[in-house]
Amino acid sequence: MCSKRRELSPQSRASAPGAIIPDAIYRLDEVKARMGWRDAAFRAAVRAGLKTHRSGKRLYVLGSDLIAFVTRARGGGR
Repeated sequence: MCSKRRELSPQSRASAPGAIIPDAIYRLDEVKARMGWRDAAFRAAVRAGLKTHRSGKRLYVLGSDLIAFVTRARGGGR
């Protein structure tokens, strides 16, 4: 049985569950779903320095801020 890997289009890649686009703005629920975080993990990330932006009652995270947080938390990459 031969398995072929199918490349995702840029549109599909952007909507993939774990994909984070640097110039996108994500709602709180989107960040948690894409990162696989629950409420406590998100709150811990905010306490550890993840930048958030509030508009009214809604909380948002910039994709670039999320990428910077994750790469900084992991020690700057490889």
